[in-house]
Amino acid sequence: MYLTLVMAALCISHSYAEGNNTLPNTVKSPTNSSEPIGCVCAVFLSGQFKKGSKEQPKGNPALLHEHPDSLPCNAMGNKLCTNKCLDAIVKHLPNSAAILCASIDRDCHKERAYLFIKNCKDEWTNTNLSAGREYCCKDGLSYKCH
Repeated sequence: MYLTLVMAALCISHSYAEGNNTLPNTVKSPTNSSEPIGCVCAVFLSGQFKKGSKEQPKGNPALLHEHPDSLPCNAMGNKLCTNKCLDAIVKHLPNSAAILCASIDRDCHKERAYLFIKNCKDEWTNTNLSAGREYCCKDGLSYKCH
């Protein structure tokens, strides 16, 4: 139930970020060293990646949210990023199906939503956190999965 709420909140975050749908790039400092990417949260549906694979998900995330904070580039930083993503989305979980279906550009049937993060590296990491339910969407609207 908690994760379902979390995934809905992430959906709302994406709606606010739609106007700026680009991910931050690594920027060069005056000394030509790369600055790390900040914490970025995304929801990908199960049809966009192979579970257990290190392969990057295919296509655009269903939802996207960027945090302004720079976090440590280690396991603790990844955990902090994950927690910031969960904090941002938990209040929107009751509307997760409507938000998710309105955000994707395709129909889906019995797909699960998974939270991915980027922290420091321009590479998605699957947190293995799922909404705990299956989503079914047609023409941008949610319907009950059978």
